[in-house]
Amino acid sequence: MKNQEKLTWDEVKAMYAETDRMFKETDKKFDRLEKMIDKDRELIGGISRSNGEFCEEYFINTLKENPTLLGEKYEHVINYLKPSPPIVINDEYDLVMFNGTTIALIEIKYKTDTNDLRRLLSKLRSFRANFPKYENYKIYLCLASFRFPQNVRSRAAEEGVVLLQQRGDVIEVVSENVTTW
Repeated sequence: MKNQEKLTWDEVKAMYAETDRMFKETDKKFDRLEKMIDKDRELIGGISRSNGEFCEEYFINTLKENPTLLGEKYEHVINYLKPSPPIVINDEYDLVMFNGTTIALIEIKYKTDTNDLRRLLSKLRSFRANFPKYENYKIYLCLASFRFPQNVRSRAAEEGVVLLQQRGDVIEVVSENVTTW
């Protein structure tokens, strides 16, 4: 082998030491980067939580102030309803409106997707199981949000879910094909 340079043991140790130093420096940079990313995640998570809380407060306060939906007046409006023991299915309901014959189960999301519709439909089953005294009441399933993508609007129409959207200072029903269960 021509032009092969021979290294001394001290040179090899020096190369390993330099490589080790470079790896440690890179690890420190990655640690700083991870901390920056964690701070960004925390900030974004805080913004997301704030948006969700703002959306919930808007719909809860507006419906408590004017408890009318789909031509029905409601006497009781309860936010964050949880069943009392014995609990058949552990669940929580963002907003529930009652009158003598009708219940509106309302799930509130800042931004919706079709998974929110799926979860809302499962809440009908859990509500019926947890509150059997309301078995003869008709129930509207409602999804309240500031924004509904077209695929959510289409799927809600297929499922008969009521969509509630902010329109200025009022809540607008933007649904087609509303079903009662």
